[in-house]
Order: sequence, then C-alpha cells, then structure tokens
Amino acid sequence: MAAGHHYEQLDIKLKKLTILAAACLALAACGSETSSGGADAAFNDAELTGNKGQVLSVIQVPGYTYVEVRNNGRSLWLAGNPVEVEEGEIISWSDAAMMRNFQSKTLNRTFEELMFVSAIYKGGDGAPQPVANQHSGIVKSTENAAGYTYIECETDAGQVVWLATPETSMEVGKRVSWQGGSTMSNFTSSSLNRTFDEILFVQGISVN
Repeated sequence: MAAGHHYEQLDIKLKKLTILAAACLALAACGSETSSGGADAAFNDAELTGNKGQVLSVIQVPGYTYVEVRNNGRSLWLAGNPVEVEEGEIISWSDAAMMRNFQSKTLNRTFEELMFVSAIYKGGDGAPQPVANQHSGIVKSTENAAGYTYIECETDAGQVVWLATPETSMEVGKRVSWQGGSTMSNFTSSSLNRTFDEILFVQGISVN
C-alpha cells in the first residue's frame, strides 16, 4: 500500500508539472504574438505611401535628425533639421531631394540613398503638398566632389544661393533653372572641407 501511495503521489506531481509546462508554453506563445503584432502591424504598406512613413529608428546629431522610416514597403532614410520623433510614430515630410551614396562624416557611414527634407512633421497629415516652384539664375562657380556638383548661382532676384545636385556638367555663366528642393542650414561637406550657411539640395538642374 505504501508503494502504491508513493506512485500515486508521483503521478499527481507529474500531472501538475505537465499542466504547468503547458501553461508556460501558452504564455510564451501569447507573448510572441504580442511582440510580432507591434508597431509594424498597426499600419499596412498601403497607408504609408507618398510623403508619409512609420519611424523605424532615429539618430540625433548636432544640427540634424536622421530618421529611418517604413515607406512604400521599403526602408527609407531621411535627413532634416532637428526634430523629436520616436520609433513607431507616423511622420510626414515636405519638399525633398534624393542623394545617393551620401557620406556622413559625423556618423562615419555612407547612405546608399538619403532623402534631404525641408521639414519633418508628426502625424500623417502635417506635410503640405510639394509645390513645383520654378527658380532660375546664372551660374557663378561650380565644384564637383564625391559624386555631387555644388553650384553657386545668382538668382533673378539678385540673391546668391548654393545648390547641390548629383554630379552633372555645368559651365560658369550659363542660365539654369530648378524646381523645389530641400534647404539645409549649416551643412558641412566633408569632401569640400567647408560648411555652407545654407544650401539647396535639388534633384536636377536644367540649362536654359
């Protein structure tokens, strides 16, 4: 009888352990489902198109904010004036210029694609629609460096501005025009070893 009672108690303990293990597995499964259904599941790709995305990561450096976003089913890096945003937030942005193979001296890394934006807004409806304003002027000087052309231009309004665009052939004295763009303040070019008070990043420049 003592042996039978001992086996009966052992069988009860084993059943309790089995139930406990099953409960732990169920709890782990629930935790897994919760984590996989986080920020990424809150918005589908169809909701993150145009100038709107979901923040994946943020890098703050003096004078700039770099933001990695989920946009159009891909990962996209933005750079703009300092702004406080957090992972998982939905943001939008205004006029932008895409730069390829951009080297950041501060971060010591090269971005295959980096979108310079005029402003970053919290929420999906904050950014105004880009306006295709036409600008034009006369080229005063040019410099090519690291795949880009930096152009000093005197506008029709008599102002001197600096433009940056993917490397292109440009001659001093030519009249040029451009559309939109993204203005960056106190921008440092490591390839030119100089800092621009203001520079306008544009997608392309047309010779008139």
